[in-house]
Amino acid sequence: MKLFGRRPVVLAFFAVLALAATAASPKGTKAVPKKAAGAPASSCSTCTERGVVLDPKLFADPRFDKEVVPGYEAARKYPQTLDRLHCFCECQESMTHRHKTLLTCFTTNHAAGCGICLREALMAAQMKEKGLPDDQIENTVESIFKTDGHKPTQGHPG
Repeated sequence: MKLFGRRPVVLAFFAVLALAATAASPKGTKAVPKKAAGAPASSCSTCTERGVVLDPKLFADPRFDKEVVPGYEAARKYPQTLDRLHCFCECQESMTHRHKTLLTCFTTNHAAGCGICLREALMAAQMKEKGLPDDQIENTVESIFKTDGHKPTQGHPG
């Protein structure tokens, strides 16, 4: 005799998945969608990263560090500059993330939980606002964040 059928088992499975996803979010925050519904295509036509930078308002919750919103704003304002930069948190080399450039970090909630991504983006934005060219920004960020034995950023000859 079938008392419960398959439906309760399926519902329980999805409930467990939802709890696991919530527990895995950084600092106990809500999981942020990778792309907002109806989001426009990337405004950067020359970028390697074609994904859309997440809306900084998604991170306005006080549970996020205060640098998160300005970091995502910088990525939206200067996508061409961030697309030239290597992210030295090693997410490009990671088999999990496989990010293309620093800009990729801001197309997901990855940067919201990574101080390296945020510091690189904020530094680049500050330099950009002072009128420095992208080549100089790239060299400066690399000289500060690069570790021994790490490959050069994409624009460098070697």
